[in-house]
Formats: sequence, structure tokens, C-alpha cells
Amino acid sequence: MLIYTAPGGIAAPFLQNIPFLPKQLHWNDAANPLTSLRIGTKEDGVLHDWDAAALAAMNGYMKTGAQAANDVTVNVASGHLDAQAVLSGVTSAAGAINFYSCSDNKGGGMTPVALKSQADTVIALTITTFQNFMALFIPTMATLTDYADVQFDDGHTERMEIEDLLSMSSDYQQVPGIIINNITSYIHRVSLRCAANTVVYTLKTHIKGQ
Repeated sequence: MLIYTAPGGIAAPFLQNIPFLPKQLHWNDAANPLTSLRIGTKEDGVLHDWDAAALAAMNGYMKTGAQAANDVTVNVASGHLDAQAVLSGVTSAAGAINFYSCSDNKGGGMTPVALKSQADTVIALTITTFQNFMALFIPTMATLTDYADVQFDDGHTERMEIEDLLSMSSDYQQVPGIIINNITSYIHRVSLRCAANTVVYTLKTHIKGQ
């Protein structure tokens, strides 16, 4: 369903109120990626505040089918959520951007659940630990010495490097990415070490008040 058309333009801001929070947002940027995109609700505040790099990293997560050229799909909630939402951002070039939303369920269960994303920086050569997440996106994980020690709920620990993560991602989405996927909630903790400062984009279930 078409929910909003941003007029487009170089460094042109846009803002639109939406009477619900969708499961996904989808659009085609015509090879001119958005400079930024933000979505939230009046109750919870900003849930997603993506820059161009974050959108590129999180595009197509869990999408098994191929996307058309320049299509972007990002996850916003577990399903349709009744809420007063606000969509805003900045376009990078002339040309209207049509935003579509769809949900195949109303929250994925008895209670609709919003998702939240954030960006953190792993300091070079410093072990950084992540817990309670749906997915970690690490697009600039770069060297053969970068790794993640992944501890599962059953106590098993596995060291994963870039090639492992790229290969595993092709099991659940069309385009491989450097992603630690915890959509099944079977990962207890991840300890990440990178040779250089590295941005990690986290997608997780939003908990009220956090």
C-alpha cells in the first residue's frame, strides 16, 4: 500500500504522519539513496534513525526473494501496530520517492511488537559484547583478524569470521551480508573484535521505556 510520496530533491527534508506502524517499509530510490530516514511513534519516540550506511546494511534482511534494482526493504515492527507514527527523512536527489508498507499479520502474536534499531561503534582491538538482539549488521567488518565469538543458549560457543557470516546469511536472505542473525533467539551473547573502529547496527525488539 502506498502510504506517502516524498517529493524528492537535493537535501530535501520530508515528514508524514501515519496512523499505524507497519511491519516493513519498501521503496525504490532510483540509485539515489536517502540521506536519512526516521520512523517512530508519539508514544515511544524515535524507533529507527537510519543514515544511508545503515539503510544499505539493513536492506533486505530476511528477504528470501530477489529485489528489483534500487529497491529497499527495511523491518520496522513484527506486524501491523496500531499507533500514531511519524515518517521523516532527507532525500538526496530530484525525483519522488514512493513509500509502501505491508504487514502479513497484526504483531506476529497476541501483542503487536515494535522493533528498534541503533548504531554502536566497536573500538579497535577492544572486545565488545552484545546481548538481547534480533540481528547485528557489521558491513565494515574488514580484515581476516576480525571475528565474533558467538555463545548460544545451550552453552556452545563458535568463532565466526567474515566468510562464515556471509555464507550463513545466504540461508535466510537473497543478498549475502555480514550479519549475526538471532531471529530465533538462540544466541545468548556475542563478543565482537575488530582491528579498526567498526560500526555495528543493531535490530532488536523495542521494550517500553528503553
